[in-house]
Amino acid sequence: MSREYVKAAAAACLIMSAMIAGTVSFGFFMDPVTADLGFDRSMFSLYFSLITIVGTITLPVYGRLIERFGTRPFVIGGGLWTGAAMAALSLCHSLPAFYLVGCLIGLGFFGCSYAAVPVIVSSWFEEKNGFVMGLAAACGGVVAMVLSLVFPSFIISFGWEAGYLLLGAVVCVLTTPVGLLLLRSQPSDVGLAPYGASNGGSAQKAAELPGVTYRQALRTPQLWATTATFLLLAATVMITQHLAAYFVGAGFDPVQAGVFMSVISAGIIVTNVAAGIVSDKLGLMRAFLVCSALYLASFVLLPATGSVLVICVALVLMSLGNANTTLFAPMVTQGIFGLRDYASIWGLVSMACVLGQAIGAPLWGLAYDLTGGYEVGMYASAALVAIAFLVLAWAHRTSATRRAMGASMGPAPAMQAAEAEQDGASPEPSAA
Repeated sequence: MSREYVKAAAAACLIMSAMIAGTVSFGFFMDPVTADLGFDRSMFSLYFSLITIVGTITLPVYGRLIERFGTRPFVIGGGLWTGAAMAALSLCHSLPAFYLVGCLIGLGFFGCSYAAVPVIVSSWFEEKNGFVMGLAAACGGVVAMVLSLVFPSFIISFGWEAGYLLLGAVVCVLTTPVGLLLLRSQPSDVGLAPYGASNGGSAQKAAELPGVTYRQALRTPQLWATTATFLLLAATVMITQHLAAYFVGAGFDPVQAGVFMSVISAGIIVTNVAAGIVSDKLGLMRAFLVCSALYLASFVLLPATGSVLVICVALVLMSLGNANTTLFAPMVTQGIFGLRDYASIWGLVSMACVLGQAIGAPLWGLAYDLTGGYEVGMYASAALVAIAFLVLAWAHRTSATRRAMGASMGPAPAMQAAEAEQDGASPEPSAA
């Protein structure tokens, strides 16, 4: 593997770390800001909801723009914008100011991170795709663990205003210099093909890549089945926001609950890399089947045991849920729809993942309020994971069959002909 591929992989890892750093660090400011400024927690936390809402809306737009202009300008410009906006939170002393800056963060944050990383990996790696995606997610987990140790003491020592300045600097350093020094949007920009490309030549033109266009994908049931399924899977992952309360309610003290949470954090680092390696070895859907079965088992084991050892095993298995949105969601999207308009289609699917995370935490809270515990929600999540695999297996099988039938005539010729007929034009002849 040449230096250029290593640089692209390193760029993906660092940009993913910026995304994780940004999302996990906001929780450290809840107590100091609300205590200092006298805000209600519910009202203050709305600014993070606004970040998510604005980011969710912009993800499909970023997908289309990245398709046209490449990832590099958005990583560079988005990193500067997001870092400056996060640092600007240090100047906020009223709720409207936090809300306004939250919207500004949402405009840039997901475009330079969540939308960009899967496109970078898919563009640069035909082989080792799963390993690099898993490695990027694992690096983000390591950064999250480090920041969990650094930020609380830093805020205590220097104040929450300095904490927001540090957060902005961290996000900016992990994006903008990376985009400038390590990243090129496509391997063809430096005269290379994707790593492991079978033709050994330069990258293909978009029209020659396998797969369907964005407009064609919008007309398929596979796209809507994929977006709905990953939205619900992302919602199941948000049980992590409630696990500490679950353990305390189950009779463990807060210190023990904290240890359990560190187990799942460490599990995310290990299982993302392992899932990526398994995906490269066994194939995408076989790996997804294995990981789905283990993730399902965690929702059955956890409410059924009081053993510390079994709880730790269940939490490690539950950490595989993180791989659904960080690893399998972009890879399954590519497997179903191909590379032709991947960035645009991933922008839509990633919007569903983020939306699922946004609604997941309150849904788990609602499950507790309605049933008096989290157990019913866990068993329901186990059933949902099984259904999700079946739906995505159907989408992957039917899409792969369609592309295989049209392989000799170019990408998805049947859909191209149907689209051209609906648009009142003759289908373009396929390339020889």
